[in-house]
Amino acid sequence: MKFIKPKSKEAKIRDELHLSSLYKIVKIFQYTLGTILMSVALQIVLTSHYNTVMLIAVMATSYILAIILLTILTLRFFSWFKSNQNFVILLYGLASLMLAVNAIFTVINVNERLLDRPSEIWQFAGGTVVLAAKNTVLDLSYILSSILSFILTWAATVLLLNHYSQRLGRVRYWIIVSIPLIYFLSQFITSFLNLFAPLFESDPFFFAILFTLIFALSKTIGGIMFGIAFWTIAKNIAHTITISHYMIISAYGFVLLFISNQAIVLVTAPYPPFGLATISFMGLSSYLILVGIYASAISVAHDVKLRQSIRKFAIKESKLLDSIGSAEMEKEIQNRVMKIVNEQSFKMKEETGIQSSFDEEDIKEYLNKAIRETKREL
Repeated sequence: MKFIKPKSKEAKIRDELHLSSLYKIVKIFQYTLGTILMSVALQIVLTSHYNTVMLIAVMATSYILAIILLTILTLRFFSWFKSNQNFVILLYGLASLMLAVNAIFTVINVNERLLDRPSEIWQFAGGTVVLAAKNTVLDLSYILSSILSFILTWAATVLLLNHYSQRLGRVRYWIIVSIPLIYFLSQFITSFLNLFAPLFESDPFFFAILFTLIFALSKTIGGIMFGIAFWTIAKNIAHTITISHYMIISAYGFVLLFISNQAIVLVTAPYPPFGLATISFMGLSSYLILVGIYASAISVAHDVKLRQSIRKFAIKESKLLDSIGSAEMEKEIQNRVMKIVNEQSFKMKEETGIQSSFDEEDIKEYLNKAIRETKREL
């Protein structure tokens, strides 16, 4: 949380998403989750058991926050797509939507199964149970939304990184980016074809462990790939520190999101509740993605406005400069424009809590360029 806060803590937030208020809400959710997790840990250590309701509380708290934030992100992506008509933005919007839908089905599915378990889970030999599906429609909805959300995010990432295909070679590039997708889809193919049915019937306990160890990593690998896309952007715009910072935040968010979206494992490992701490990051990861992408967009919008202002002032003042033709006057104009632009930049930051990526050197460089272009036009 502290990784994000410094960028907006000094501002009086009045932007559309109310980032300051959102930060406080997420902080409350995380403290709540931390308290519940601590309670579960103490129960296990002191009494060798825990209450099932604790699992439901952690999952519901984390996933409800994620659903809200992913829905907001979806609306922002669709809003940007209306004005931009960029296919990558559309794919990320659809991916965010499906991630939210998948989170909803996950909460319902896991909650339904957990309610069938005893209210108290005690330590016992064997360590785990495997619960058969009780709602085929719900399970199918969960699986389909998982597949669609992964594929859409994968497709958006592949297009975002497409320029690397020239550097790596198209065949090599597609082989590399296809590995996470094939690995992820293989778990569903094996399930639909019942390839592990004999193993499940002979030893359900071993099957649960094997299946979890092999395929639980598929989302993690995919998340790393999705994060790499934003890390790459951050690296390419390292000179633009502000936007680069927000891209890194988004990268961490995508990695954490696909790592933490594992609530389904709770129904196969009742004691101890492996994965409980992991899913507690679901809401936080969604917040990282939302803030990173939204703040980047706002920062870019600030830059566009500042460029427009600089050019406007350059045209206005260059008329005077053209008639006087003094180097000293050019310096004076530069100082006046710098003062006005800095005031505008500060005002934008006050209104949105997002800092422009334009620093003083960028402003001077663009101003001089605008003055030169204006002189040629006069």
